[in-house]
Amino acid sequence: MKLRTALVAVGLGLLTCHQAILTAPTGSEMTVVVNPDFIPANGGVSVVSAHIIEPAGTPVPDGTVVQFFTTLGRIDEQGKTNDGVARVNLVSDSRSGEAKVTAISGSVIVKDVPVRIGAILPSRVEVTANPTRITVSRSSHIYAFVYDGSGNPVPGVPVIFKVSSSASPPPTTTTTTTTTTTTTTTVPIAPAQTAGGEWMDSGGNPITTDNNGRAEDVLRTDYPRDAAPKSVTVTATTSKSPFGTVPVWIN
Repeated sequence: MKLRTALVAVGLGLLTCHQAILTAPTGSEMTVVVNPDFIPANGGVSVVSAHIIEPAGTPVPDGTVVQFFTTLGRIDEQGKTNDGVARVNLVSDSRSGEAKVTAISGSVIVKDVPVRIGAILPSRVEVTANPTRITVSRSSHIYAFVYDGSGNPVPGVPVIFKVSSSASPPPTTTTTTTTTTTTTTTVPIAPAQTAGGEWMDSGGNPITTDNNGRAEDVLRTDYPRDAAPKSVTVTATTSKSPFGTVPVWIN
């Protein structure tokens, strides 16, 4: 009796160990999507989704196994479908380049889905100002948006903001009068300001773009409120040469 029980247990174990893996049936169609299609070089994550439709036009059964491979970075070795979709994570490992992702389920294969990792070169910088005319507030928020050649925002790019020189306002003066003498004292413009009475809060230090490819700085002015209106130009430059400009009116 004990021997029979042991044999049954072994047989069940062998069936469990050799249980067939559920994969997509022949003739199925698989679509692989990555989001986002670019990630930073250190610890960036892109979600890789494989959507499988059976020849009959319905999603494959839940639990259908999809295997994943990548030429760069790390990716989960396999995922199982839920409502016809299997999702895994591609994680960067400090190396830069273009990863090629392959997904396989049974005889269904999708190859070389690209994910760009790190070292993404900016090719365009767009600059906006809010407000575009400085009046009461004496300041304007300047935004630089950095894009790559495909129009995608580029995170992690240092941007340097600079305001152009313009006609300097007259220095501030104070007058003290006594019974015998009159003394005039000239108060110099603050060192942080450029010629013309305008300066950026960053002081020329780079500001790194966020995940939306945006860097923000603030333009300030002490140009006399009753002086004639004038225009200055703010330039945002990246270390890879692309730059953008925006004009800002004062008064």
